[in-house]
Amino acid sequence: MKALRQLTFVQFFGYLALVLGVLIELYALFNGLGTRGSGDDMFGGAVVLGLAVAFIHSEHLPFTLGMIGLSTLGFAYFTFIHTHAWLWTIVIGIAVAAFLVYFFGIRSDIRKNQSEWFHF
Repeated sequence: MKALRQLTFVQFFGYLALVLGVLIELYALFNGLGTRGSGDDMFGGAVVLGLAVAFIHSEHLPFTLGMIGLSTLGFAYFTFIHTHAWLWTIVIGIAVAAFLVYFFGIRSDIRKNQSEWFHF
């Protein structure tokens, strides 16, 4: 029988933030798409997803990059709704993604786990 892995309180809080952030972003998409209120809700969901990235700190790179991608899209949506400028949307999206990757140590995790990758 597969043993269940114990979650720490911090990881539990991270997964709770992940679920809450995704729910907030889905609510923002389906409640007044394209309105300022929807953009504000999306910003809130993106912040909560950013917290989830910080607290979960998963060993699985695709999962972490997916969370960073959802958070980045939330910030980009907020920027586009409030400015209607694609340039600022792209700049903010790249800046937020770079900040989350750098600040939460994704690069060091990749280097640490690189020895476990499949080699030809």
